[in-house]
Amino acid sequence: MSNVLVPGENASIDATEVKISLLCHGGGFVNHAIAVVPISRKDMPWLPLQDAPQPYAPGATSGLDFRIDLSVLDALTDRLLLVLYSSAGSVTLKGLSDVRITINGFVVDVDNADLAVSSIVFGELYRRNGVWRVRSKRDGVFEGIEELGRRIGVSIVDRRKNETPIDTRTQPEHGGSRGRKADWTGSGFLVGDRYLITNGHVVEKASEIQVSGFLGTTNAEPVIVDEMNDLALIRLDQSFGGSELFFREVGPILGEFAVTLGYPLSGLLGSGPQVSQGLVSGLLGPGEDSRLIQISAPIQPGSSGGPVFDSSGLLIGVVTATLVSGQNVNFAIRTGLAVALMEAVGIDVNAKPKSSARDLSELTKTNSKYVWRIECNA
Repeated sequence: MSNVLVPGENASIDATEVKISLLCHGGGFVNHAIAVVPISRKDMPWLPLQDAPQPYAPGATSGLDFRIDLSVLDALTDRLLLVLYSSAGSVTLKGLSDVRITINGFVVDVDNADLAVSSIVFGELYRRNGVWRVRSKRDGVFEGIEELGRRIGVSIVDRRKNETPIDTRTQPEHGGSRGRKADWTGSGFLVGDRYLITNGHVVEKASEIQVSGFLGTTNAEPVIVDEMNDLALIRLDQSFGGSELFFREVGPILGEFAVTLGYPLSGLLGSGPQVSQGLVSGLLGPGEDSRLIQISAPIQPGSSGGPVFDSSGLLIGVVTATLVSGQNVNFAIRTGLAVALMEAVGIDVNAKPKSSARDLSELTKTNSKYVWRIECNA
């Protein structure tokens, strides 16, 4: 049986402790939060996860990764609503995209179209005949979480609603094809003459795309955007020659070194590419997603779409997302999915077997010229 719960579907929970984790693309989660709202026959406080945790959520410190202890709930409380909501002055949840939530291993995907509201109930924990179950839901309201509380008879006061939203999108010092600051940025890498691989979420909402690197600057346009796998193949307006990057013939190995190159926090960390190193710390993504690998190499906004290399400089992944509340819990897309995009338009794929490790500074110097900054305007 699939562990993905479609709206309305439910499943039994075999433990009294429920772990909830959220993974999403896009910036701005600081403007949003997850709330746990008990529906009880007595007055019981809601948990916005921006304040001190309630007794039923020990150790909760963020709206991205926390636990609920069902064993401490009394017999009068048999239902908990799980709500993703905009706060800190944000009007809707559109600062997020491709939201994936796991509830004790069950996956709840929230479509981007559902994020046009300011609050959405994405799940419900409820007790029936002494057994706790989880149900996937998509009940949204435009007016905010306080109005949601009024509708269900719970007193909710959002103390952050009048704060100014924090802009977490990457802003370069200069750039954008209209001579102004880019609305957001990402990274990409050259895979053939005039072709770059990057993330789908980097370019899918862009009306103008400009790329720049050691070899020059030019505009670009998407050729293929694979939203399901968060990959895109974009074509440059000008030719800068081919790529000398090589894909590895076999997949990544748990525990091996992983090196990322990209343009995180563009304009803050400088105009050149940044390198980071870590390990392949997992061979699956959230919900046992076999398309992803987990890496410990640090990434920041703007890293999306950048390459992940092994210690010999061969491509093994494409940076896609980070679990903000985790300690270097980051995810990359397996390169086999990128190869499929290249083959679809007839780009030759250069592949090699894994070889001996190279000096990190040599690897960075050789590969950096094929890694590009991507600047987008809506």
